[in-house]
Amino acid sequence: MEYTLQPDEHVSDGIKRIVDGKIERGIDHIDEGDDVHETVHEVRKRCKEIRAAVRLVRPVLPTYKRENVHYRDAARRISDIRDAHAAIETFDDHLRPAVEARGALDDSTLADIRATLVDRRETMAAEQDLERRLAQVRADLVEGRDRVPDLPIATEGYDAVAGGLRKSYKRARNRMGEAYEEPEFERFHEWRKRIKYHRYHTRLLRRVWVGPMKRRRAELKELSDIIGYENDLAEFNTVMDDEELFAPATRAILDEILTAKRSEFHRQGRPLGERLFAEAPDRLVDRLGAYWTATHEYDPAP
Repeated sequence: MEYTLQPDEHVSDGIKRIVDGKIERGIDHIDEGDDVHETVHEVRKRCKEIRAAVRLVRPVLPTYKRENVHYRDAARRISDIRDAHAAIETFDDHLRPAVEARGALDDSTLADIRATLVDRRETMAAEQDLERRLAQVRADLVEGRDRVPDLPIATEGYDAVAGGLRKSYKRARNRMGEAYEEPEFERFHEWRKRIKYHRYHTRLLRRVWVGPMKRRRAELKELSDIIGYENDLAEFNTVMDDEELFAPATRAILDEILTAKRSEFHRQGRPLGERLFAEAPDRLVDRLGAYWTATHEYDPAP
């Protein structure tokens, strides 16, 4: 069943259903995936979805910290490999087109850059024994699955989700202000994480009013992508400099283009972020609470 709390189920039952389903999906990715790098990406996404689900009921889940840390650490086992693959995607999707548009580097140099990135990823996968790490993540998921039936969610109804919703939204709103006040990578990275949690929460609460929540989720996805592209470019720049990848002259050209592209994404994200996080946290929670009441009391099948 979908990643959404249903009007005809208790919140506790819905969260358990969703977490259990995402664990099963993660295990299936590991058992059946053909492309190991795609498997890593999908398993990490499942862990994020699980963490977002338990985060929604955080104030009424006494074991929240244990569950959150468990899935965070599971995803961290394979984070370096995912970051190495993301560097290739960043080059293909953003950096190479910008370089080609400027005519800044020839085709041979661009091919060498990509080959270096692929070699780096494959070397890292071999050194870290990726298959073994995925087996460890699978064991983590099985262990977490065994606890799902006994998750002690203490409250039902909107009260079960209101506190977690408020906290995730407030943090995203605050991190936006901090990012634009001091536009450093760490601050935009933190903002993006909070955007994604709020986006997951709009998915979980989709049935309170399908149309408006679907539109909000789509706009949050757009914002998350924009800030994610900025994060990926910043990560690429850091790796390139720290590991001294490529020739110095090549790094200088790429650094200039990376800086320009990051500034472009900063500008793109600002107006959308300001609109999505314009409401005070209490007002947003009250508004969605009114939607919840309308759906659960007057329209059980929206």
